[in-house]
Amino acid sequence: MVSVVLSPWRSQALPLHLAIVGFVPVMNNRPMPPPPGQGLVPAPAFLSIIQHNCLGSWNVFPSLFESFKEATIYPSIVLLQDPPVNKAHLPSFNGFKSFSPPVRKPRVAPYLHMSFLSNYTVLPRFNGVDDVLALDISSNEPLFGTAFHSFRIINAYSTNSTDHRVHSVPPDVLFPDLGFPLLVLGDLKVHNPLTDPLRNFSHGEILSSPPYFEKAAESGFALLNPPCEYTRFPLVGNAHPSVIDLAFANPPLLPLVKCWEASLPSTGSDHIPITITLAAPSLNQKPPHPRWADTDCDILDPFIKGFKVPTAPPCPTPPQLDEWMSESLNRLVALLKEHTPVSRPSHHSKPWWTPYLSIFRREYHKAARAPRKHDSPHMQEVAGTSKAEYFKAIKAAKNKHWSSFVLAATPQSLWTAKRFGYGRAQPRFPSLPGAETPLQMNNVHLEHFVPPKEPFTPPPRLRPNKSALPLTTD
Repeated sequence: MVSVVLSPWRSQALPLHLAIVGFVPVMNNRPMPPPPGQGLVPAPAFLSIIQHNCLGSWNVFPSLFESFKEATIYPSIVLLQDPPVNKAHLPSFNGFKSFSPPVRKPRVAPYLHMSFLSNYTVLPRFNGVDDVLALDISSNEPLFGTAFHSFRIINAYSTNSTDHRVHSVPPDVLFPDLGFPLLVLGDLKVHNPLTDPLRNFSHGEILSSPPYFEKAAESGFALLNPPCEYTRFPLVGNAHPSVIDLAFANPPLLPLVKCWEASLPSTGSDHIPITITLAAPSLNQKPPHPRWADTDCDILDPFIKGFKVPTAPPCPTPPQLDEWMSESLNRLVALLKEHTPVSRPSHHSKPWWTPYLSIFRREYHKAARAPRKHDSPHMQEVAGTSKAEYFKAIKAAKNKHWSSFVLAATPQSLWTAKRFGYGRAQPRFPSLPGAETPLQMNNVHLEHFVPPKEPFTPPPRLRPNKSALPLTTD
């Protein structure tokens, strides 16, 4: 077994959900850095990831990498499904390093840019199969301005058997519960109404996709694919376009996802290249802005009626007309802002918070402090009533905001609404009375299902003989 860590420093590897068999990179390619004048290097502030199914074609592979010249951000990581392989050798491309499972024909292969490898630790992991590979990417500095020093990418190529419900990559392998960022992507061969609501689903397709999407929802993953954004266009036959190249992000990674797009040109494959861009969330607070919905119209009404538009210049030229319009508009906006409250958003701002809740909050804290000065049953009763009304108002505001969010849901926010409504599933392991630790639960199960046997009592040495005549005293 060979372990390869490509970085000037080493760190302790994070535990992987998959059973690790070995780390064996494909060493047939000898990448060289791009020429000095080429300038095609990844942007340091962003991480661009390309996902593509090559159909095992040696013509698709160079077409894909040549198309990166038209990309807005040059990619750092290229994750391939069904790459071209010849005698267990992957093709090479200038400036990239490839890895794959140690099998004769790997079904997944990542390509990483050399400049990316010089700044990060990359540890490829797999469990001895040819259709799943995980990359652990670490750094001695926090990534993207967060507190995480590492994140993981799982690249999968799932195939199904004659039974549509059985896939080569199970959902538990794709969606582990991790406390650090995780990106899951690949050609999963599953169809779901969330990704393609206009498709007519067969019975097998209806049965195969729910385990994946239910497991993703239970683990808090978000689907990055927009609805009806097709990723596969069949080259022959009468098959309809479909969405089978999927990407999921767990909650720690979701704030870092900047965009999911399919803007690269066709490579000759029936799958389209997909670009996923990660970037640091903005640490700057949004500037204050007027809350126009809370404008006091009653007080503002006489000022609006008395507003006078500046006199327009006679026979104005286009610049003079533009200046007059700007001056009139600025005066009107300034008048409106004088009677409109300003919002000062922060990281702690809640979208469902209202000015009325601020009044309830002040009254609640005022009533909660009163019993400390004057300890009386009446003050305690007032404090309890104020607390109940305050939390009742919060619940009503949350319900109202949720209703408006669902009614205004767009195709991009539909998966987010489902994830919020579904919630995190309760633990499926039953709770046992008097057993809290795993050892206690084990003992309770053993006592119930495998009760101890009663102690064995050996038979007496003198046994009664039924055919013997009874003893007499005669």
